[in-house]
Amino acid sequence: MFNADEGTKITGEEKIATGERTGKTGKETIPGSKEIKEGDAKKRERRKRLKIAYDIAIIVALAVLVTIVSLRYVKPDSEVVATVNGENITKDELYQAMLTEGGRQVLDRLITNLLILQEGKRRDITVTDEEIDARIQNLINANFYGMADSFYQALEQYGLSEESLKKDIKTELILRKIAGEQINISDEEVREYFKANRQNYNIPEQVEARHILVDTREEAEEILGLLNSGRDFAELAGEYSKDKLSAEQGGNLGFFQRGEMVPEFEEAAFSLPVNQVSDPIETTYGFHIIEVLDRKAAKEVAFEEVEEKVREALLEEQTMEQMNKQATLLREQASIEYKLD
Repeated sequence: MFNADEGTKITGEEKIATGERTGKTGKETIPGSKEIKEGDAKKRERRKRLKIAYDIAIIVALAVLVTIVSLRYVKPDSEVVATVNGENITKDELYQAMLTEGGRQVLDRLITNLLILQEGKRRDITVTDEEIDARIQNLINANFYGMADSFYQALEQYGLSEESLKKDIKTELILRKIAGEQINISDEEVREYFKANRQNYNIPEQVEARHILVDTREEAEEILGLLNSGRDFAELAGEYSKDKLSAEQGGNLGFFQRGEMVPEFEEAAFSLPVNQVSDPIETTYGFHIIEVLDRKAAKEVAFEEVEEKVREALLEEQTMEQMNKQATLLREQASIEYKLD
């Protein structure tokens, strides 16, 4: 749900983005296995965070709206929502409390959404079911590692239906199309954007590694002994590693660059030669046995190699800015009368 006043900003709601990745998927994920350090690569991650924040804001705002609106339709025989030491808390008390704490924000979102739908109709903008399905798939890929089951579990957890989410996504897509009509990016703008953000496209040194994570040094030493006796690393990862997500891939973490792992893990991984196994490495998450599988040297890319990627990034950045601008403009031009009080 779009909020012209808040734009893409969210606060505690970001926990939803990480929630699906740390226990709500039915898998145990060890945060240290691929932890992005706060503050690193801020410019490179800015657009990605804005996009994810907007994705999560859709789910969170819709959840709040569904909760408040649904209270208006509680059956009379469900008037009491809680009993405390024999005293009742009623549905009306709960509804009024929720209105006091967040009702105006929810109403503002409803108003903005209605304005967007009205403007889309005025401009004869349409959104197809295929576009909505593609947007949902993007949400799943970006925030749930492509796992649709985890996505639908999150919807259920926050009391949302797929139908209500689709309605909200339709509004977002209409606003995107309104914003898109205001954007015209020249080749020179793309080239200048690349120059200003070149560090985002240069390829840093990377290593591909796999690991086995256990609780104690004794366990790690035991597993190291099994490896030295000829046991298969991937098999042992699947059998012993606490990092269940990577264990399913034989412990493989894929390629990563400096700043993505906790310091002790990073130092060991970037120091090891290819195909060499480390001694037990202690981090805040336990003891790791690491094997480096491959290494890529840093590379400075030419504009021509990434031109389309740069154009897409600039387009997305300008689209987000225009979405905020157009939503604000619609509110400024509208006749709105509040009757909440």
